[in-house]
Amino acid sequence: MWPGDVSPKSRRGILRRAVFSEEQRKELERTFRRQKYISKTDRNKLAADLSLKESQVKIWFQNRRMKWRNCKEKEIHNSRSPMDELMARGLAQEEEEPSQNYTDAKFTRSASEKSNRDT
Repeated sequence: MWPGDVSPKSRRGILRRAVFSEEQRKELERTFRRQKYISKTDRNKLAADLSLKESQVKIWFQNRRMKWRNCKEKEIHNSRSPMDELMARGLAQEEEEPSQNYTDAKFTRSASEKSNRDT
């Protein structure tokens, strides 16, 4: 069925989703609060202390940094004042239709310039 009778799940290099104990999770979080990027030495020590593979700790830190970044971006977005939000929306709308506003302003300017020249 599979080449060499090896199913995809038992192939080397494919990791299943790790399920961490409460204690492991707490220690990983505690370490993450102190340092967002963990050195290889610290990663190996933490993995040994928690009875995890070094790759599991590495992936956990990668995923946790992504979660941290996303939360920071949401906080920044949610901290906008209502006026900032309206200004951002207004600027976005002006950028969508610049040609119409420009044409109207140009037409108005040239009409008023003509009337000033005629008098």
